[in-house]
Amino acid sequence: MFFLLTLALLWPAAAKRNSAAQKAEPDYKNNNCVSCHSRVLEPLRLGNRYLDWQFSRHRDEGASCEKCHGGDPSAEDKQKAHAGVSPASDQQSRLHWKNQPETCGACHQNVASAFVESAHYKRINGIGLGPSCNTCHAHMAKKVIYSLDETADLCSRCHDSINSLKPRPEIPARAKETMMALQRADYVIRWARLLLDNGRRVNLWLNEETNEFKTAEDGLREARTKWHTFDLDAVRTQADEAFLKGTKVRDRLRKRLGAE
Repeated sequence: MFFLLTLALLWPAAAKRNSAAQKAEPDYKNNNCVSCHSRVLEPLRLGNRYLDWQFSRHRDEGASCEKCHGGDPSAEDKQKAHAGVSPASDQQSRLHWKNQPETCGACHQNVASAFVESAHYKRINGIGLGPSCNTCHAHMAKKVIYSLDETADLCSRCHDSINSLKPRPEIPARAKETMMALQRADYVIRWARLLLDNGRRVNLWLNEETNEFKTAEDGLREARTKWHTFDLDAVRTQADEAFLKGTKVRDRLRKRLGAE
């Protein structure tokens, strides 16, 4: 039993490494944004911004500088290369906090559409105050917040503040609990996935369990997307449904595999 559990825990990591090794490396050889900014020493801020991108998922997925900043990566002349590029403080910039949902939505359409439904977005477009994409995900979207305490801390910046236009001190705790529900669903679905892999290795017929697992996994994916509406009650309900469905699959598989 110990051997099977160890194998089950190590298998996804090995598969992930093999998958990553087979993935084609994005080609930035003819991208002058990348080649130029990789050599910039001063100002220091630009060099750091480049390195943020170099070690980001955006870089791995083939999203270069111009995808968000604009400009012409084929131009060798600096002025032509920077045509249309402006600092994020400029309201015309694609990275101005008001424009971030549209810019990020070019690739992250489901998440951006969910955010546009939120009260946060309505505040941005109304009184001009409120969080946008970078508030939670930082520059280059290099952060995805999963930590419970970090989630609560982010919410408390506005909702716990006596200077907030809409102080609601209960929100950080509720957000933390909602994130906990998402994590709980994720854990049990991962557990079910390991058991499915074990079942396939011993040639069990798992069509029904596979379909039920997919339903649970899709439910969790939808709940994670819905998180960006910040409708905490709705997200919690969806996360709990995914957890219950995942638990059902897990328990059936444990029984079929004879697991204790």
